[in-house]
Amino acid sequence: MATEYPEANKVVQFFMIITENRQQGELMLPIKFVRKHGQGLPNVICLKTSNGENWKINLVMNDGKIWFGQGWKEFAQYYSLGYGHLLVFKYQRLSEFHVDIFDTTRVEIEYPPKRVEAEKECRTSKKRKPNSSFEFGSTSCAKNSKGKQVNTRLESAKDFKTSNPSFILVMCTTYVESRFLFTIPCEFGRTHFDLEKKMGDIYFRVLDDERVWPAQYKIRMIKGRTRFEVTSGWLEFSKNNNLEVGDVCKFELVLKTNMTLQVHIFRKTNEVNLDCSTYAKSSQQKDKATTQG
Repeated sequence: MATEYPEANKVVQFFMIITENRQQGELMLPIKFVRKHGQGLPNVICLKTSNGENWKINLVMNDGKIWFGQGWKEFAQYYSLGYGHLLVFKYQRLSEFHVDIFDTTRVEIEYPPKRVEAEKECRTSKKRKPNSSFEFGSTSCAKNSKGKQVNTRLESAKDFKTSNPSFILVMCTTYVESRFLFTIPCEFGRTHFDLEKKMGDIYFRVLDDERVWPAQYKIRMIKGRTRFEVTSGWLEFSKNNNLEVGDVCKFELVLKTNMTLQVHIFRKTNEVNLDCSTYAKSSQQKDKATTQG
């Protein structure tokens, strides 16, 4: 199904009622809205309130669902959102949402004074480019006591620059413990896969390792949406590289002719610092060479 982008003068509206405490965690956008407009959204959007306040909110995407992630907790706390509050969203541009907040009396709230840093915080985001990194992953991975660590790994993965197209996934139970199956982000798949092939081979490798892990992918249509599922072969890669729930992987498309993805793994080591596997091996080799010299 083709993605629908709102015209410059067209406003798309939806509302959400807070049915539980949303001062923690994320807020999931309506499925119908995501199906029509989700592929056009950038990683970061600007959320504007009626009093001219600007909030930068990160989007987290997985399995056709989108959440307001980083930045939402601060927004919800600042406006004291709670059970029964009604939020009316207006979406017009690729990176901008306008929101009106109504309390349990069904009257719009009196907005607090604007923050000093509000004007500087929210910058217009551009539509993703083919070579940019996509932030994807289940938000449940960051809801436990190690949530801050996961977020740190996610930020490290985003800061890690690649010269080729890439996407990011947070490893969850279905990826590395139970089903050993994950879906490649739809927009990345549409850009770099041959859509006429319903299945094919894909290869995984890590830096400074001569091994290559062959796997297979399938392209399926589910409720009008295209899914790119990695099936057989991922289990071996996951186990051989000791992937755990909460690890963050950045997948870099290093060879398109035979769909080879180099995986940069960000995990917590036994030390205090977070570590990327691709960096660790290179650093160890450099240290060894320096010592010998």
